[in-house]
Amino acid sequence: MSDNDLNVNKKSGWQRINIFKFNSITPSLIIVFIIMCAIFGGINHQFLSFVNFKTIISGLSIYGMMAAGLSFVVLTGNFDVSIGSIVGICSIVMAMMFNIKGVNIPIPVIILIGIVLGAFVGALNGFLVTVVGINSVITTLGTLAILRGISLLLANKPALINNKFYVSMGRGFIAKAVPYSFVYLVVIFIVAYLLLRFTKFGRNVYQVGSNANAARLAGIPVKRTQFFAFVVAGISCGISAFLMTSQAAFAQGEFGTGFEFTILTIVVLGGISLAGGRGTLIGVAVGLLIINSISNGLTMIDIPVFWREAFNGIILIAAILIDSIRVKRRELLKA
Repeated sequence: MSDNDLNVNKKSGWQRINIFKFNSITPSLIIVFIIMCAIFGGINHQFLSFVNFKTIISGLSIYGMMAAGLSFVVLTGNFDVSIGSIVGICSIVMAMMFNIKGVNIPIPVIILIGIVLGAFVGALNGFLVTVVGINSVITTLGTLAILRGISLLLANKPALINNKFYVSMGRGFIAKAVPYSFVYLVVIFIVAYLLLRFTKFGRNVYQVGSNANAARLAGIPVKRTQFFAFVVAGISCGISAFLMTSQAAFAQGEFGTGFEFTILTIVVLGGISLAGGRGTLIGVAVGLLIINSISNGLTMIDIPVFWREAFNGIILIAAILIDSIRVKRRELLKA
């Protein structure tokens, strides 16, 4: 066996256990996160405290679950701008089920209904994109508006949730240190990571996003893969709605408004290419941690709210610019 063969075998073995994809941006993001923590910690020592760390990880879950779901859609070369409205409608429906007079619906049933509703809306988006053939951004802009209107119609005033056990599911801690919500997030990320990395569906997602025409010629069901990517995004929104309502103990029509912007920032910053087919959930997890830590750090050093929003916009533009450069670089290398 030649040295080249040995090198190939070593590389293949490493690729089987390596959590990063080739040319991954994730190691760079980890370095950026460490530098960022050092800067914020130098300005305000409380930033690096255990109490603040609990605050940061407590705020990761809702955005993180949505980002994990959206990653599937973006990896196929599509996009879903309706995710905030899906969370909103699912939240309201779940909260309203606690307020039906004379009816005591079991909590698992309420959660399941919310998740199924999210999956249904995701399936509707997937149908319009893959079967009807409408552009994904146009489709989901339409469902965003429709769902937001329905949400405001159903919840002209907040729907309160008085079930203590349900509320504790979102607000509780393990050993007064680790939030339940963070445990849910870790489970969702592990399941989503395994689905993308080690299943036929996950491989199809990357293949379709890299080159839909080549995937079709290779016998991969392109439309079905894209359809189920939207369903996964809808399911993640349903789970996020459960967590949001259990933490807030109510729901209102404005829930989820503007989430699309933040989730897009997390996904693109985490290395998921808007061109599709590139990126990992490991990068998304680091991007999520960076965005939430920046928001927390800017608050601790008393930066005004409008500057925080502007900073998020700068991060999004920078992430998209970097993604664009990486896509062009890959095209040049292929040529």
